[in-house]
Amino acid sequence: METVKAWMSAPAIIARDTETLPRARELLIAAGIRRLPVVNATGNLVGIVTEGDINRVSDSPERDDQAYNLYYRVHDLPLREVMRRPVITVTPDTPLHEAAHLLLAWRISGFPVVSEGRIVGVITASDMLRHIIWETGDAESEFLKAQSASVG
Repeated sequence: METVKAWMSAPAIIARDTETLPRARELLIAAGIRRLPVVNATGNLVGIVTEGDINRVSDSPERDDQAYNLYYRVHDLPLREVMRRPVITVTPDTPLHEAAHLLLAWRISGFPVVSEGRIVGVITASDMLRHIIWETGDAESEFLKAQSASVG
């Protein structure tokens, strides 16, 4: 039985809860990802922020300058103010089909993988689709498996 560990992206790219929205956007773009687990000063998972979350708060993907409220402008806004919580997580040993059920049940497209209280990776719907293609024996599946292994 395939587990999350075989198909997750690791190590996870994370952000501190004090990071600003523009910095989070830079991390997402640089890594080519759409979600960032958010940790506190001690490294504990406290939330998650997605590309969509950032776009909802900001007027423009190029400039994070929308006035958010009296206290913050978007370019000063820390992630702890916009992150989602609680965060749905799985462990590396979670069967892949159980992770897929969670994605559907929670209507999300990915979540952090946690082991012994630490984030060790991220599993997404795209990772699960790569697994399905790999299992079908498609000619490109070796490429997809190799691509997954290089990410994770």
